Amino acid sequence: MKKITRLRDLLFFLTLILPTIILLVLFFGTLEVLGILKIHGKNNLPKLPIKKYKNNGHQSGLLLIANHPSFYEPLILGYIFVIYIVRNPFKYFPYSCPDFNNFNKWYWSIFKERFIFFNRSNKRLCAIACSKAIRILKRGRIVIIHPEGGRTSSCPVDQVLLSTKNGDQLRPIGPMAVRMAIKSHCLIIAAWVKGTEEAMPRGTKLPKFWKKVDIYLGKPFKLSKKENKENIEKGQKIFAKKLLDLATHKKDD
Repeated sequence: MKKITRLRDLLFFLTLILPTIILLVLFFGTLEVLGILKIHGKNNLPKLPIKKYKNNGHQSGLLLIANHPSFYEPLILGYIFVIYIVRNPFKYFPYSCPDFNNFNKWYWSIFKERFIFFNRSNKRLCAIACSKAIRILKRGRIVIIHPEGGRTSSCPVDQVLLSTKNGDQLRPIGPMAVRMAIKSHCLIIAAWVKGTEEAMPRGTKLPKFWKKVDIYLGKPFKLSKKENKENIEKGQKIFAKKLLDLATHKKDD
């Protein structure tokens, strides 16, 4: 039964997902050549295989944390790993952690195999999704998450936005992404996305692909391996600092 399921998943990947990945890579590659999409700090991405960062003898997973100005990021952030995807699309096409209520739609069906849905209105389901992400990271895969827990513009009234001197904003970092990083002992890279809020303003259905988007990548880092309240809170502060430093284009120490 397991062999039949694996064969079915493989055929689905080869016939639907892989051609879609190729089209997306070509499309965003064209935007990059035209200067509409610019990725800063590509040299910060670890080379494959990630031999330098072993996790109990196994290849370390990679967790990308990013700010979340719009619904454009889940579509565009995967392109960061184009070199990985070319090497092994089945293994390195990244998993994403979107909100269940916003992304559990028919037009996202092709990508649902790589979606780890977080239903933020249900703590039990969030815990199940978090456990799944940890297992995937422990297998050496790539996971993308927005640790704000939602779009920056959707910040609840009882939360205070973190701000930089140049006016960029970030919602307070939640504990979920930090817990994932600590439990999986994975490698972490921060990414600051700028321009997607203009490319896909709140209320629009499709991005304005001609709008310029910049993505700033920080250097890889890790958190403490011990999960406790102190390390969770410390990790939240580290995540926020890494992201806000990138927002001001400040280099990592």
